[in-house]
Amino acid sequence: MKKVFALISALALLFALPQCDVIDQPFKGGTIDTTSSAQQRNVLIEDFTGHRCKNCPKASKEIKNLVDAFGNDRIIGLAIHAGPGNFTGTNADYPTDFTTQEGKAIQNFFGTNFLPVGMVNRENWTASGNGHWSNYANWPTLSAEAMDSTLRIALEATATISAGELSVSAEGYPQVSILKDLSIAVLVKESNIVSPQLMPDDTRDSDYVHMNVLRDYVTDTWGEDFGMSPMVPGDTLSGTYTLAWNNAWVKDNSAVVVYVFHPDSYRILQVIEVPIN
Repeated sequence: MKKVFALISALALLFALPQCDVIDQPFKGGTIDTTSSAQQRNVLIEDFTGHRCKNCPKASKEIKNLVDAFGNDRIIGLAIHAGPGNFTGTNADYPTDFTTQEGKAIQNFFGTNFLPVGMVNRENWTASGNGHWSNYANWPTLSAEAMDSTLRIALEATATISAGELSVSAEGYPQVSILKDLSIAVLVKESNIVSPQLMPDDTRDSDYVHMNVLRDYVTDTWGEDFGMSPMVPGDTLSGTYTLAWNNAWVKDNSAVVVYVFHPDSYRILQVIEVPIN
């Protein structure tokens, strides 16, 4: 607990400074060296949002603050445009449809009808209740607690496009004994998309830059089998996943997100983001 308090205090100090230095994780051959204990537990913030939700830019800004403080290898944002049509629907002023069937399925399953709201590593999910939902004001504390927790599995991945097909190879390295089966999910997100957004002061920003937008899942939305219990340090889990590349997406602005979770609780044990080559 003292470590968590110390990390939260450090977070507050970082936000008080005009800028900060980010210490990157070790690299091996151009990719993160995940085979050693140097990798730390990362955070996936699923930000449920909409371009006609006037408070949603505040949530996006909170993710940016966390990324600026800790780096995009530790804090991974995912903007899921899903929820009531008055927040996510299109019209002449808000013409871009950012919604996806996968995003709608996730939103329906985890159950919210208000925006903005989010989940941090899907912690505290139960079949009833809403303890897994959190306001963006709580994301710094929840992220600090997650980053301070034990890393149970390290991840490594590469993503390439060839002949119009995206191919993602992922490997997992248990850091402790894991006594529950694991699933893996792989998705594509895109940033730097300029499209109108309703702002907190009720104005319309026609040049708003949307970040971390969910484009599609490479795996099934609910993941695929990745490892069967028991798994122990020294084991290597692996898989390859493919998706037809959508040429409407800008490759240089896109990235692949890979996360491993328990399929019974949906709790995310580790997440990484990798560029697309």
